[in-house]
Amino acid sequence: MRVPGVLEPTGPNRSLHRAGWLDRVPSEPMTLPIDPTESVRPGPEQRPNPMDANTPAEFLLTMRRYLAWAGDWSYLELEYKCGGVVSSAKFQRALEGTELPGYVFLMAFVTACVGTDEGERLRWATSWHRLRRAARAEEDARLRVPQQEAQQPDNGNRPHGS
Repeated sequence: MRVPGVLEPTGPNRSLHRAGWLDRVPSEPMTLPIDPTESVRPGPEQRPNPMDANTPAEFLLTMRRYLAWAGDWSYLELEYKCGGVVSSAKFQRALEGTELPGYVFLMAFVTACVGTDEGERLRWATSWHRLRRAARAEEDARLRVPQQEAQQPDNGNRPHGS
């Protein structure tokens, strides 16, 4: 099918010269390589797995990869997609930071990326809880060392005359 003249939102543009370069441009219908009804998201086998993360830094890297897998949304789009539970500024700080995010943030992130998929929520929550427990155990061990040193007897190492 050939469209007569050059079409604009208001109809054919009669002001352009008919023998111009636009008349020489082929006007075949454009075929899209991807069916618009199909999902553009790569398959589940390519989905980043949060269970592979062993540190908060790896967990955040997995979150960033997951965001790219899910649709590479902007921070503002994430805020909209999670229903405004988390602001775009908080998404930016957390995803570009180094600290393990909070649980509410994580659930808002998963909701923004894939909706209300309970399987995905469970995968992310399980990995988050595992890393959180490990971080708390490490912090408790670090705090116990100074307390133990303070409780140890002096063994007579005080300077004489005290």
